[in-house]
Amino acid sequence: MGKGLLSEKIRHLADSIGIDALGFAEASEFTNYALSHSQRRDPELSLPDAKTIIVAGIYIGGLTLPAWINPWYGRTSRLYLSEFFLDVVKPLESIAAFLRDKGYSAIVCESSERESSILPLKLAAIRAGLGWQGKNSLLISRKYGTFLALGGIVTDAMLEHNTEEEPNRCGTCNKCQEACPLAALEQPYILNINNCLSYFLQVENFPEKAQDISENRVGDCEICQESCPWNRKHLDNPLVTKMTESFQKKIGDWEDIFYLPNLVKMTEKEYEKVLGHLNTDIPYNIFHRNVLLALEKAKKITETANQ
Repeated sequence: MGKGLLSEKIRHLADSIGIDALGFAEASEFTNYALSHSQRRDPELSLPDAKTIIVAGIYIGGLTLPAWINPWYGRTSRLYLSEFFLDVVKPLESIAAFLRDKGYSAIVCESSERESSILPLKLAAIRAGLGWQGKNSLLISRKYGTFLALGGIVTDAMLEHNTEEEPNRCGTCNKCQEACPLAALEQPYILNINNCLSYFLQVENFPEKAQDISENRVGDCEICQESCPWNRKHLDNPLVTKMTESFQKKIGDWEDIFYLPNLVKMTEKEYEKVLGHLNTDIPYNIFHRNVLLALEKAKKITETANQ
């Protein structure tokens, strides 16, 4: 089977399983990768004779809860609710299985709290033509904004590689930098994780400066994304996709779960049962701490309003 026909079959398969963006890129070394000694810099270190990187994106712009504007409801993020907080993995298994059935090797990229993915997915997505790196350090797509959850496959199948990367379209805009309350984007295109609210919501160290601006957030932060002009249309009118439609049928159930008086009663066992499938790798004790803090803030807001 020629690379054109094989590529077409993979695109058709991807569309049938709800993948919204797909690109193929040459599996050469990422010479500009910041972690120059990491195995992730070169696909051939994971798969000798690697020829193609398949990068998939699933649109998550519609995964929001209207109740997030209410301080009595715990706020997370679209990525948090997508089940792809680390990487898109399960949806890619069928593509990997298809390639293996055709006699090729295929490795699906997968991250965990203990181990990084075998690819720098953002750089791979740029090479595959899915978008550019924004000043918020995230991948930005003209069609999907920053709301693509990414996944990847390394394979020895030769597919039709993208040859032209998207130009950077941020221009003189610096709205994301201005919006970040902790100045985590003081340098454009570089996220200072040590000043990032999303990071603080996932680790033991939660400094007072971050607590002061966390509001009702219990798992993640999207402040920089919500300020991005490329996301403006998605905030009010998310694209209608398979994931958007599926999620919006369950909004009521999700809001019941994230109602803070309910959430604070959640035991560790219930946390794993109810939220474990989201694959965030955020420990229960950290999540519960965030909920307690958000609940305290909600009470103070209500008390002030009633005075």
